[in-house]
Amino acid sequence: MKSYKIAFTLLLWTTYSFAGKEIIIDLSAQKIYAIEDGQVVMDSRISTGKPGYRTPAGNFKVLEKQVHHISNIYNLPMPFMLRVTNYGVAIHQGYVPDYPASHGCIRVPRENAQKIFDWAEVGTPIHIEYTANNIPSYSADANTANTTNKQSQLGNNQNGIQSKRVTIDDFL
Repeated sequence: MKSYKIAFTLLLWTTYSFAGKEIIIDLSAQKIYAIEDGQVVMDSRISTGKPGYRTPAGNFKVLEKQVHHISNIYNLPMPFMLRVTNYGVAIHQGYVPDYPASHGCIRVPRENAQKIFDWAEVGTPIHIEYTANNIPSYSADANTANTTNKQSQLGNNQNGIQSKRVTIDDFL
């Protein structure tokens, strides 16, 4: 009887730890949304699979998390990796050129990859869709943080164009 209570407590705790959290990936808009309790708490532009390497649509969950992961297929770094499938698809830090350019993974820019990694937990649901129509609006706090973040990304450059330094992330 005692082992059932322990198992039930653990089940409730793991369910509660990501209750109300989900990740929505909009393949058409090339955007990722972190949703918590029905509110967008974070969003980012992304780069998904290019033709011939399309990112699969469907319902998944975070299977594994690794801060410093090396791709088993390409032997390249995949920082802040959240595994989506057992066959090579993950959310991770990488080059985001504003169009699908990966080999199936969901690349997130450096400034947001760690935030999403820290926020998500193993088991967090992931919904990958071609046109996500069910994105809730921002909560007041998240909207303020998002506006401030976008302004800081633009810096003093009036056009919002930033110099691009090529790194190994460009090839993931």
